[in-house]
This record gives sequence, structure tokens and C-alpha cells, in this order.
Amino acid sequence: MSAMSEKVREALDAAIIAIGGAPREGQIEMAEAVANALSDSHHLMVQAGTGTGKSLAYLIPPLVHGKKTLVATATLALQRQLVERDLPAVVPALEKVLGREITYAIYKGVGNYICLQKMNSEEPDPDSDIMLGISSLEKDAKRLHEWARKSGVSGDRDDAPDVDRRVWAANSVSGRECVGADSCAFGRQCFAANAKAKAQTADVVVTNHTLLAIEIVDSHPILPERDVVILDEAHEFMDRATQAVTEELTSARVLRASAMARKFMPGKLSDSFHKAANDFHESMVDYGESIRGDFTAQGRLKEIPQSLEAPIRKVRESAQAITQFLSADDEIIDTDVLAERARVKGAVSEISTTAATLLKLSDGFVLWYEPVFSTLHLAPLSVSDVLRENLLTQTPVIATSATLTVGNSFNSLAKSIGFLVGDDLNSDVKSGEVDPANVQMLDVGSPFDFANQGVLYMPKHLPEPGREGPSI
Repeated sequence: MSAMSEKVREALDAAIIAIGGAPREGQIEMAEAVANALSDSHHLMVQAGTGTGKSLAYLIPPLVHGKKTLVATATLALQRQLVERDLPAVVPALEKVLGREITYAIYKGVGNYICLQKMNSEEPDPDSDIMLGISSLEKDAKRLHEWARKSGVSGDRDDAPDVDRRVWAANSVSGRECVGADSCAFGRQCFAANAKAKAQTADVVVTNHTLLAIEIVDSHPILPERDVVILDEAHEFMDRATQAVTEELTSARVLRASAMARKFMPGKLSDSFHKAANDFHESMVDYGESIRGDFTAQGRLKEIPQSLEAPIRKVRESAQAITQFLSADDEIIDTDVLAERARVKGAVSEISTTAATLLKLSDGFVLWYEPVFSTLHLAPLSVSDVLRENLLTQTPVIATSATLTVGNSFNSLAKSIGFLVGDDLNSDVKSGEVDPANVQMLDVGSPFDFANQGVLYMPKHLPEPGREGPSI
């Protein structure tokens, strides 16, 4: 056993004692495999069944190695478990073993934090206008504002009072609509900026699949630099990654952006965008009515419906004109005006970019119309190539879940994430890159005896399923 392996085992034993647990063979095997992956700079896929204790198995080796670690999860429940239960329980014991301080943080997208500038703005925008005259929303807004003004609060939506989603929207912004802490009057107090600053220096940063996927696909840094990426609940990563890069165009979003533009910069440009937005809205309503009951038309579309192409083009052209004008206008000094312009520019440029992407409709993408919310969706058939280039060549990736295999093989999920397996083993790896083909695969099983400890429940009162679903 190497010196590093001995240190990993010592740290793991200390963590297990700290939580009052017992050693588990699968957990030890997984921790050793993670340690080896970090030592040799290769990737690892670990199927670890229920009860393995995989969070300690993947957290401890990077801490022993002194590696900056990014953990990406699919669910909020696991994120909170890691930062509120697992790490607080074991960090004091690990600090004694390693002889140094260990820090950790959670980081989410900007929209998950209250925007103090927007909350304190005296000029209402379309997001806050909707609350006027609705007493329940006004009460929610008052509760949220009172909480945000308390000392020491995080500004995080998950810690905030439970409020209507419309109230939250009126007090938060997307990443594209944020002016940035350096240009904002509330920059020093900014909840999102402070959360990101804390994450930049942390040993372990916990985030979500969606934020990681956006960074990878856009090839634009959002999250802190790291030495290793842990994909927990990895079987869900591809779905989250695909959702993150799926373009959506709805009349509600276009109308919101046009209302923001019209309020901020009244004139010919915003009037033109407002007209295009209304025309697009009417065209989407008409299209929805025309295909009502026609399920084939609600599936995949080979091209943009003819009745929608011209309205989408007008939306793109008028939105693009506004973003070009706002980009050229750099004489604004007032921080409140800068923030409002950033919100307008972000909302309008997002519409412009999405409309342009829809109009191109290149091979490798799927277009469909969703009738419930009257939405056009455009998604790539596969994101594995970009994941390989922008994720798997940069750092070792540890992908783990209780369910990674199909027919006892890791290959299907491995290929979808971008690993090179089977016939795709040849890879052109540049100096300093990690080889996407160098991936180890391990199934450590589960400590539970499912055959003797599990119960199969088969209710007799439910109807037999038929071709069209359960018969009622």
C-alpha cells in the first residue's frame, strides 16, 4: 500500500468514526480507486449501490491529495446533504489528520440569489409590475425584503422565505441580465458575488449539473478552477446537460424583453421590437390552434413552420438592432441606469441569439413544438463531443451513481458523457491534457443484501396495463 493510500485510509477511518459509522468494503475500494485516478490522472466511473457511502469515498482522496474539487450533483437534496450534513460532520476530524484547515462552499447560478439592486430599485420593471394590486404577492414581497435586509443571510432562494415564483422573479436576475459586481452600487453586498468569491478559494465546491453543463458547452468560465470534477448522480448528467443547452423561444419571454426595452429606451427601435413581439405572439397562438389535436405536428419538426419563420426573423432583426445600440452606448455613469440597461440587454440579446439559432436549424439538432406552454424547442442530438473536448481533457472526472451500467456494461453511459470506449479508443491527446480514453470502470456493489432485506410489493387492486396504458 502506497504512502498516499495509507493516508487516504487513515482519513477515511477518521471520518467514519466521526459520523459513528463502520468500515464498508465497497467504500474503501472506491476511495482507493479515486486516489489512484488522481495519482495517475485518469478518469473513473464507479457504480456504488445504496449504502456504500460514496460521498466520503469521493471527497476524502482529493482532500488528502490537496486537490481543488468540484462536485456536481443533479438534485438539490444531495447538494444540501453534502454542505449541511456530510462535510460539517467530517471536516473537523479530517483537519486533525491532515493538519490543515479545510474549506467548502456551495455555488449556484446568479438567479438563485436575491438581486439587491433590483430589489431596491425605485423604478418598477415588467417583472415587478405584475405584483401590483395582488395582495398576496405584495405580502410575499414584503417578507422577502425583510429577510434580505437581515444581517448574515445568504440571499439564497433555498434559505429564503417561501414566496410565489413571480415575487422571486421580481427580485432576481439571470446571469445575462446581471451588470456585474464591479459596476453595481450593491456590488460589495451582492449575495451572488459573495457566494462566488467564497467558492473561488474553497477546497470543495458543490454545484449542480446544469451550471457545469452551461460552462462546458459555452466554453466560458462560470465556476471556480478545479483539479478534479466529481459527477455524482452521473446517470442524470446527460439529460441535465442537454436541457441546459436546449434553446427555447416563447412569446412570453419575447413580450417580457420587448416591454423592458420599451420602458428603458422608448423610440423607433423598441417600438419595432414591440410590434415584432406582438406579431410573434399572435402567430404562435394561431399555430397552436391550427395543430390542436394533431399529435404529429406537436412532435419533431423538420423545419420551422412557414407561418412562424417570418415573425421569428422580425424578432431577431429588431432584437439585434437594440443590442447593437446598447453595446455602442457606453456613456452611462449612473449605476442604477447601468444595471437596468444590463437587464434589458441581457433579456433582448438572449432572444436575439435564440431566434438566430432557430433560423439556422443545422444538422445535429432537433426542433419541436410544445403545445402546453406554446414553446419552440431546439436541442442538440448529442453533446458528447463538446463534453469530451471541454471537460474530459481538462481534469480527471470521477463519475459515480448507483446506476451506471446497462446490461452489466458501462459503455453506453460512458459514450454519452464523452468517454472514448470500445471502437473509439484512438484519441489525439495534446500535451498536458487528460486522455478521454483512459477511463477505469468499477462496480463496488452494495453492502445491503437485497434478496433477504428487500420486499417486493405487488398491489392486486391495480388494473392490468394495456397498450394504451392502464385501463380504468
